[in-house]
Amino acid sequence: MNNPYESPSTDVSTTTRTTLTDIDIPFGRLIMIMLKTMLASIPAVIVMYIIMFAIFLVIALLFGGVGALMGGFNPGALGK
Repeated sequence: MNNPYESPSTDVSTTTRTTLTDIDIPFGRLIMIMLKTMLASIPAVIVMYIIMFAIFLVIALLFGGVGALMGGFNPGALGK
């Protein structure tokens, strides 16, 4: 009896191989696909920028004073 929930056989002798030889997409349609992809990436870049800004802001707030503790930048020495 065939169980429909059973995983398919992975035996190499029963698998069917397919080779893709040609994709026929009109040039105008290809340009539209690229434009849609570029437009869809704009919000993703904005979200990534906000996330990275927040991460670097937290790092700067946590470790920003370490240089002053180690005798680094001294704002009072600029006027002398």
